[in-house]
Amino acid sequence: MFQLSKLIGAFVTFPGLVVTLFLILALVFLIRRKKEWKLFLLFSTLFYMFSSSWFVYIVSKTLFVQNTRDAGLYIVVLGGGVDQFGDQTEIGAHTLRRLYKGIQLYRHNKRKIVVTGGVISKGVSEAIVMKDVLVTFGIPEEDIIVEERARNTDENAKYVKELLGDIPVTIVTSSLHMKRSILSFKKRFSKVYNVQCDVPIDFRNSYLDYLPSSGAFYTFCNVTHEIVGLLKYSF
Repeated sequence: MFQLSKLIGAFVTFPGLVVTLFLILALVFLIRRKKEWKLFLLFSTLFYMFSSSWFVYIVSKTLFVQNTRDAGLYIVVLGGGVDQFGDQTEIGAHTLRRLYKGIQLYRHNKRKIVVTGGVISKGVSEAIVMKDVLVTFGIPEEDIIVEERARNTDENAKYVKELLGDIPVTIVTSSLHMKRSILSFKKRFSKVYNVQCDVPIDFRNSYLDYLPSSGAFYTFCNVTHEIVGLLKYSF
């Protein structure tokens, strides 16, 4: 019963609902003998793939970068967003994971931590929120360097270079974001080490991974964002 409820729920809520609607339209047009049924079936199939963990897991492998050793003289944690709701501002989930990994590296080998991230549209800068989180977790304020001008990955590298000069750094960011980050930092730093802070997607090869889910669709959006970013950097 539990598995059946999960199966039904996956196709009557977003994004599975879109798969269902396109499939219904395909059946209606097929019954009416109209050739457009093939187009709706294609839409249904594509949307199913883009929102299924098994497919996103495969696609995410194109962005995977192996961790290096942590030999940077500074730890550089890249901002991954903050959440603002009304007058409340909180650290974003991606940024929190990056900070957690940065703290682990700091505990293993104490040195300065650089937090980089500015204001994307309005509100407080990512770096200020990141600093507050680090202090809350016991990192001494004198060991934190704040860079709050950067609005994208390339500016992260640019402004960190202006602060530190060309010295070995260990960059910490999400696994999907790492390839683009390495490209940006290696344009400006002679030695760049990298440590990712998470996995692209929760894939356990269970039946749930073959059902549409909002989590998989969200990750697919992140994958496409990174691929477009890499193409832009290539040009």
